[in-house]
Amino acid sequence: MFMKTVLIGFTINVGSFKGEDGQPIEYSNRELTFITDSGEDQKNIGFKPYNEKFKLADLARILKVQPNDDIVNDALKVMVNKAVWVQFAPVANTLKVVNFGLEQK
Repeated sequence: MFMKTVLIGFTINVGSFKGEDGQPIEYSNRELTFITDSGEDQKNIGFKPYNEKFKLADLARILKVQPNDDIVNDALKVMVNKAVWVQFAPVANTLKVVNFGLEQK
């Protein structure tokens, strides 16, 4: 069985909040939504969605682009609705997406 994962979209979360010292702390995150048939079995049929949250700097490293909101967003937009490969690793007792990219044909 061929397993497929698709990046179906992402949510942009950019803003700031006050730190303990009252100074603003800036943040820029993206929550990516993937669907996959890799968990399909006799009970679970078809594609299932899952989300993964990334900091801007981490996404820029993965995508090999500058850590700039517009550049990262543009790189992600190219990948939306396309097949991707995904690498997972255990982080705090949970499997997290640590790397991904466009599937090569």
